[in-house]
Amino acid sequence: MMSIAILSHGENHFACSKYGGEWAGPDGDRLTILVGLLKKVPAASLNLHTFEDFLDYTPSVSVQDIVESSTDWRVDEQASIHLHASKSNYILALTTSRDEPNWPLFDALPYDMGMKSQLDEQWKIEVEGVSQGAYVSQAQHTIATPSRLGLKAQVDHEQLVWPPRQLNASGKRIESANEQLSETATILTWTRLSAAGAPSEFSGRAPILDGVSTVLVQFPEGPKGVFMLADDEQNDPAIDASVGFDVRRLYGQDGMMHYGLKAILLQS
Repeated sequence: MMSIAILSHGENHFACSKYGGEWAGPDGDRLTILVGLLKKVPAASLNLHTFEDFLDYTPSVSVQDIVESSTDWRVDEQASIHLHASKSNYILALTTSRDEPNWPLFDALPYDMGMKSQLDEQWKIEVEGVSQGAYVSQAQHTIATPSRLGLKAQVDHEQLVWPPRQLNASGKRIESANEQLSETATILTWTRLSAAGAPSEFSGRAPILDGVSTVLVQFPEGPKGVFMLADDEQNDPAIDASVGFDVRRLYGQDGMMHYGLKAILLQS
């Protein structure tokens, strides 16, 4: 599974979307590229430097929370590894120097410029405010982020529970999520939502993407979950197929961007 392109030169690592530096993809941006890069290189401590100044939209939880929930990296302003973002392109770098690096050229897959323009405009509209079919409060989103992005399950009567919840079926409080789920799962069933059938927070993007696919998956440890599918332009989901997970944009709300895990089809 490789949704980003990476170039490494010694201790310096560069990354961008598989579409190149001009576009981060339908549900990508500098933050999703960062998470993808951090998952591909040995974990350490990271100085975010001025990275947050280069984000298109304010994330609903901090960059530090997203990085530390979804990867083994830790954010530390004293760290010797520095994060850099290109001012003009969606290219990132991890280097041992505070100085901006020389940005490399990446090979890129072709993409539809018209679709890119439509999606860019739709994300802007969505963040500025659309009706939410399944509104999640900021407090709920913040509390659930570590376990959702980190695939951490709760234990309830010797069974694993995910996504996280406060109470079980009997109304009793469940302990905090600390059991790690596998990073792959199996598709039990799937569906493709048309523009007319998509929830309001996705309805603007659904016709541009020719629908939005969702999958119900089961983890080897038992829990099941529903995820939107990403990077499925060339392949259709199938029952019993395997998926991995990437952090991507989910939807805009209250002037902020919500991020979460999306399922990625794995090649058999």
